[in-house]
Amino acid sequence: MNRSFAQALSYLLHPAVFPLLGTLAVMQFSPYFIPSNVLIITLALVFTGTYVLPLAISYLLYKLDVIKSLEMKTAQERRIPYLVGAICYYFIATMINVLQLPREAYLFLLASTIIIVLHLMLLRFMKPSAHLGGIAGFTALLFALSLKFQINLLPLIALCIILCGFLASARLYLKAHTPTEIITGFLTGVIVVFTVITLG
Repeated sequence: MNRSFAQALSYLLHPAVFPLLGTLAVMQFSPYFIPSNVLIITLALVFTGTYVLPLAISYLLYKLDVIKSLEMKTAQERRIPYLVGAICYYFIATMINVLQLPREAYLFLLASTIIIVLHLMLLRFMKPSAHLGGIAGFTALLFALSLKFQINLLPLIALCIILCGFLASARLYLKAHTPTEIITGFLTGVIVVFTVITLG
């Protein structure tokens, strides 16, 4: 693996893309009828609340010199952006629930909020991989949907597992995380999302 490939993979599989992908997966694979205009509005809402808004606030923090880099390489730099992210995710999850959209979408965003809070708490001791938390949580969502609705998502799940391996290797290659931080990110993503979706 070379550096360019590792960086490209880290950007393509950034944790911020998975709330949108997860919501889309729920809308596509759940048995509920969802009009196309509702789908578009929901995806726009999730994208704005979990990607655009946190990114804009992170950029503002960067311009104010609160954080040194948008990559947030240190645990200290991640604290405020993580707190902002958790608030944004919870707000969007609540809106999804109030609007009576598929419950699994609400549960997935709620689980994502919990993962961010867990990672925020763990920053005292380590810097858990948000990248692995994101893709592992998405993989767990697919697995939970497959079991819950009795649909065959195994090819997609298998692809995600392979991508988890590549992404973990990329983050280690870039020296962004230690093996412990990679495993912690992966486990929090899998355990929290699968538990919340199946028991929610």
